[in-house]
Amino acid sequence: MPEVIYAEEDIVEVKPVWLDRLKREAAVSPRKRARLCLHRDENDRVHEMVIVMIKGTLIAPHRHVNKSESFHIIEGDLVVLIFDPSGRVVRHIAMGPPGSGKTFFYRLSTSDWHSVVPVSETVAFHETTAGPFVRGSAEPPPPWGPRSPEEWLAWLDQAARAGSRKL
Repeated sequence: MPEVIYAEEDIVEVKPVWLDRLKREAAVSPRKRARLCLHRDENDRVHEMVIVMIKGTLIAPHRHVNKSESFHIIEGDLVVLIFDPSGRVVRHIAMGPPGSGKTFFYRLSTSDWHSVVPVSETVAFHETTAGPFVRGSAEPPPPWGPRSPEEWLAWLDQAARAGSRKL
């Protein structure tokens, strides 16, 4: 089953059946996530995606140079962590859907190191960022923090629980 699905219609409607499919795809994905790309291909200038992540998904700290990103929560909860250059958490954004009392929309317009940690069993959100997507263009992992995926998961989970205090 594919982790990345491209919509092929000129007018895309995202209905509950899409969320159900993305949840099924994420549940069997080795990386515990699935996305519906609303843009046509990797070369589009604007990338919009509906993403579902399962608790335990690893999104290692990363940064985007000269790109912004925004999330709009559809269902579930996640935490966005913003790090300073030494790896200290400087911002802890608890996100949930409208009506949850949590932040339901976020936009990052800087090249700060950041990560996303799913808190609920599943979380669905709409992400918008600039394209094109160029494979292999990502920066190497930050010079701080663990090296193995298991250590990163534990470290990020601790950061999500700790809030904005230093790890």
